[in-house]
Amino acid sequence: SVLRGGKKFLISLEAWLELQSKKSDEKVVHLVNGKFSAPDFHLYEMLDQYEALYNQERKGDFYAGYKRLKDFKEGFAALEENQFYLNSWLHKELPFNNCMAGFGSLPGPKKYTHGESAKLATWRKKGVVKLSP
Repeated sequence: SVLRGGKKFLISLEAWLELQSKKSDEKVVHLVNGKFSAPDFHLYEMLDQYEALYNQERKGDFYAGYKRLKDFKEGFAALEENQFYLNSWLHKELPFNNCMAGFGSLPGPKKYTHGESAKLATWRKKGVVKLSP
C-alpha cells in the first residue's frame, strides 16, 4: 500500500528531525536552519495527506513511533505565519487530489463520484484567490 511504501521515508524524516532537535530545546518546525523554506510546506502537506489516508484505512495513531514528525506538524500548524492559509478555504475546502483520484478527490477527504458529487465541490466558482488577509 501507499502507507507501507512511504514508511521508509517517514523513518528518514523522523531521523532528520531528531538530529535537528539536538540544536534547540524547542520543537523543530523548520527543516533548514530554523527558517521557513519550501520543504517545510511540502512536509506539512504530505503529513496532512498521509494522516488522512491512514485514518481512512486504519485505526490507531498515525504518529506512533514518529514523535518528531508529530511535533513538526503540530508546531508548524501553530505558527502565526500559517494561520491565514490554514484557516482559509484554500486549505479547508480544496480536495487533496483531482476528481479522478481514489482518495482525497473531495474535501474530508472523500471520494468524488461523477454525477453525484458536484454539489459538494464548494471550491468551484470561488472567484479570485487572494493570498493576503
